[in-house]
Amino acid sequence: MESKVENINLLNEIVYSSLEGILKELNKRIHIKLYALVYNEKDSLAQTVRIKKTIASSGEHGKSVSQDSLQDVSNLYGELKADFSAVVNSYGGIKSYFDKEEQQPYQVYISNDEKLKNTTENEVPIEQDLRVEDSIRDTKIIYSNHLTFYNSQALYNVVYIVEVRNVEHENRKLFYHEPEISFLRMIMDYFFSDYFALDNQYNAIKINNNNQIDTKYNEDSLHFTRRLTRLFFGKMQGYLKDNTSLEIGTRYDNELRSKYYVDNLLEKIDEISTKTYEGASPFGSILFMNKECIRNPLLIRFTVKFTKEDHIRLDDSKRIRKLLELTNVDKDLYLIADDNEIHGLGEVNWNLQKDALILKLDFNGISKYNLFLVRTDAERSNYGELLVSNDRKFYRSDLKLLETRLISVSFKNPRLGEEGYTPEKFINLLKSVFWEGQSDCDDIFNQKLEKLDQIVRKSREQKHGTMVVITESDVAKFEVERLSKQSTLIEPGNINPEYIKFLTAIDGAIYFDIDGNCHAIGVILDGIAKESIGDASRGARYNSAHRYWHKLKDINKQNENGKCVIAIISEDGMVDLIPESEDEGKLLVLTEEIIDSINEENLDTEKLKEKEEVLLQSKIIDCDWLFKVGEAYQLKKKYAKAISFFEYGMERAERSYFQPEYFNVLGNCYWHTKDYESAIKMYGFAITKTDDLKRKHVYLINIGNAYLELSHEFKKDEQKHHSLLNKAIDYLTEGIELAKTHPVQSSAMHYNRRAICYYHLGDLTKAIDGFTMALAEEPNKAVFLWNRYLVKKVSGDIIGSLEDIIEAEFNEHNKDYITQLNNLLDKNRHLIKEANTFYNRLAGQETESSELEILIEKYNKAVELSSLTEDAAVK
Repeated sequence: MESKVENINLLNEIVYSSLEGILKELNKRIHIKLYALVYNEKDSLAQTVRIKKTIASSGEHGKSVSQDSLQDVSNLYGELKADFSAVVNSYGGIKSYFDKEEQQPYQVYISNDEKLKNTTENEVPIEQDLRVEDSIRDTKIIYSNHLTFYNSQALYNVVYIVEVRNVEHENRKLFYHEPEISFLRMIMDYFFSDYFALDNQYNAIKINNNNQIDTKYNEDSLHFTRRLTRLFFGKMQGYLKDNTSLEIGTRYDNELRSKYYVDNLLEKIDEISTKTYEGASPFGSILFMNKECIRNPLLIRFTVKFTKEDHIRLDDSKRIRKLLELTNVDKDLYLIADDNEIHGLGEVNWNLQKDALILKLDFNGISKYNLFLVRTDAERSNYGELLVSNDRKFYRSDLKLLETRLISVSFKNPRLGEEGYTPEKFINLLKSVFWEGQSDCDDIFNQKLEKLDQIVRKSREQKHGTMVVITESDVAKFEVERLSKQSTLIEPGNINPEYIKFLTAIDGAIYFDIDGNCHAIGVILDGIAKESIGDASRGARYNSAHRYWHKLKDINKQNENGKCVIAIISEDGMVDLIPESEDEGKLLVLTEEIIDSINEENLDTEKLKEKEEVLLQSKIIDCDWLFKVGEAYQLKKKYAKAISFFEYGMERAERSYFQPEYFNVLGNCYWHTKDYESAIKMYGFAITKTDDLKRKHVYLINIGNAYLELSHEFKKDEQKHHSLLNKAIDYLTEGIELAKTHPVQSSAMHYNRRAICYYHLGDLTKAIDGFTMALAEEPNKAVFLWNRYLVKKVSGDIIGSLEDIIEAEFNEHNKDYITQLNNLLDKNRHLIKEANTFYNRLAGQETESSELEILIEKYNKAVELSSLTEDAAVK
């Protein structure tokens, strides 16, 4: 649909592509969807637009951005599953609503049957009894901000709502609960306030002469994220200086502050990370805290404390690199520093931390380091102890040490989260494979998950790489016996996690069941090599794991007995999980491949089927991509396949507003499969969801035609038959009238179809009038003449019917026309002269039927012969 506000689509595309590029610098798995609410100078909502990634146009490849004008702002909140009535329709109201975590939506899945039940032909389905998936919710955030835009005509306030997906749980919690130490929140805030340049005259964003928007500091996404990394470390340094407590607050906006540029903590840390010591890369940890914390002898127990005069400044990178060799994370021994210098080597009495802000910096090799927020939290323990002192009761329990990763930096580039392994990701994978729908309140269930997570984490300590295979107990028992010649079997049982790194020192995988019992070590996995399995750029361990998993997956298809999760651990401790969590980027590429395959002449049906199954089983696939596949099949006239993709797309769409033309295309697919009732339902949805009157004309005509076709199925039920015909007439009439105000190529066929309805209702006069109207727009259309001929014949207008059948044959030869004309003239010999006269009038035109000429000539000769016979009789 055309944008109502000039250049708003260009602004939206630039904002979308810029923000997506920035967030993908932080984590490639992050994907976004953008909504724009465009307010004019009177604060009236001028337009609501959805912006998202979609399939490129035919013949193109790569990312394409689609922009759909939503019919109503309620559609936007429906998609976000937000309470429309609770949102104040202003930037402040929208931002206030989405800044609260409790307002964040849940992702729901419902079946197509549930979605379409209890809906009339023009009602949009509304979900009932929605099911909640907490694990999906924990990876999504919704954020709002705004930009002022000048488009050479007026100023607009464009309120953007950003849906960010695949955000790891830790970062999501920071985003909402501690926004002032959330790097992701800072990136988002600064993008809207400090990325684009503003026009000096209007103090607003303006499109330049190159149809672009200038950035404030001439930055691309990489340079912007690096600048924000420096500011984030400057911000943390400021908190350390100011002795800010852990109760930082919940202010949701990051103000632009110049002092973040002055504090240069990042440069000092980065310099340390580039130094080696006796050829070894930097590893070790520094704890940063305020000076008052360091002076507290109860909180900090120094092993080595430097004299006041010999504190080591953070810019003395060589000395600090050497001192890192003294630290030992396992023994809780760190370098202790304030915002400016190192005070010594020591450990922390975490029991007394209270609300003191402590940051931990881990060096992980050349130019690699992570910044953590460290705090403690009381944990329920089985080993608590009740103490009585001075008639007062105390219960001593455990404190859990929590380390929240704030940011990772690798060669000056910031990263959010690990793209490989996190406990949350692993546990969610286990739940989805083995315990889908299991309640998190079950303690035994949670203990199993924690045990399996600990097994993988301990396996990472093994320095040569390994694999951890997890299956159900029966599968584990069968598989290790089958692989006994290429493994070492042990009595199934628990393994002390501390010993796992030794048990994985030999080649092969370590095999566990879902209860955490180990069944074998050194297992050499087998599997069948296939072209579509594995990755030639990866090692043997990775590819053998994939082959084995696919083999069990094939078994699972047959007898539900091959569920499996494999953790592949490389030498550097990185972890790949199989099955891999779904990646929208890969799904987008896969969708493009499917569409390309559909359009190929010699397609590989088996390979195409495998790819289609991935899309049709995905829980994160964008509905628009499924619709694009459905359209490709529709164009190839493979309507059943098209319907399967459209129906799953609707299921995935949930409350999303999708374009009315998709309803129309699906209706056309049902039409071609003669499912006219479903076609009517889809056309009805299209009608109610469109504001484009030119398109609405098409949908009205389509639903009218569908009612006409459906009426043929109820000819024996006169009441139902007539009711459907009258509905067809109503919709066709509305479509015809709309076409008069929004010109289309021709309404001739619509007049024709409406006339057919009148004919079946027995109103011959209106039927003849309808065919006449059709002929007024397309005078030479033979089928309209044929239809009018049939009605005139029934009504007794023999001369009129004669002229129509002659003209129909004259314009387009058809054996039926010749047969009908022949029969008509045989029965009405007295009309031969009229037929000849009418034909001669037509014969001056260019088009003519040779058979018609022969037939007329035949009857002319018959007339001449009859005249001669009569003359002879007189004589």
